[in-house]
Amino acid sequence: MDENLYLKILRELGSIEYGGVITYSRYNEPLADRIILSRLRQARELVPNAILSTHTNGDYLDRAYIEELRDAGLNRLRVQTYLGNKKKFSDAAVLTRMSRQLNNFGFPYKFTTVIPLVRYIATVRVRGIEVTLDARNFDVIGVDRGQTISLPKSYERISPCLIVFQHLYIDYDGSIVPCCNIRSDEPRHKQYVVENLRDGTTIFEAFANSALADWRRSLLRYGKKKPPCNTCSYEVLPDSADLRAKIEDIASRHNIN
Repeated sequence: MDENLYLKILRELGSIEYGGVITYSRYNEPLADRIILSRLRQARELVPNAILSTHTNGDYLDRAYIEELRDAGLNRLRVQTYLGNKKKFSDAAVLTRMSRQLNNFGFPYKFTTVIPLVRYIATVRVRGIEVTLDARNFDVIGVDRGQTISLPKSYERISPCLIVFQHLYIDYDGSIVPCCNIRSDEPRHKQYVVENLRDGTTIFEAFANSALADWRRSLLRYGKKKPPCNTCSYEVLPDSADLRAKIEDIASRHNIN
């Protein structure tokens, strides 16, 4: 991202004493370029109350780099453990890969989630930073990334989605998209780009963009969804009478049909 645009975003967040999360993660490897260290220091200075987080595949990560990231201001480090693109998830392969990563880091750790053939999560004990490793079987709990990839099982969504209410996604070129499963550089998703901060728009104006408001209206209630959300299994809410009543109450109070 252009540094001037990045600093503009940080200053806007700092102006409201933002204390939420800033995540460095949009279909890239944030740790491949050590400019991440200066970017973190800038964020820590301009948005001191923010929680700084990043995802990584761990390829560039070792004990020293973890400590540098922590010292630069990073609060959360999420290491995604992947196998090769054509390799199927297996417990043995995943645990071997995770063990190598964990031993390379050199910190004490423990497994906090163990679901054979589905998911493994390990928590690493590092002073001053929260570090986890996460290995997921995407054939079982993966999503179709806005209908850009095929999954073994089809899915029809009726659950509401709160992602568009809670998050704002900004790509490196300033493009705003409604969800982490939508890519501004994917030709099939170009129609879903709702704003661009390079035009001088503030992040507050972008969050209140009328197109994003339309997405929120369409995703608040239970029922069939429009593409690309109609096949998305990301962050599915449980279906219960109590939750339905709460959502209906919110919708009626805000005249959302």
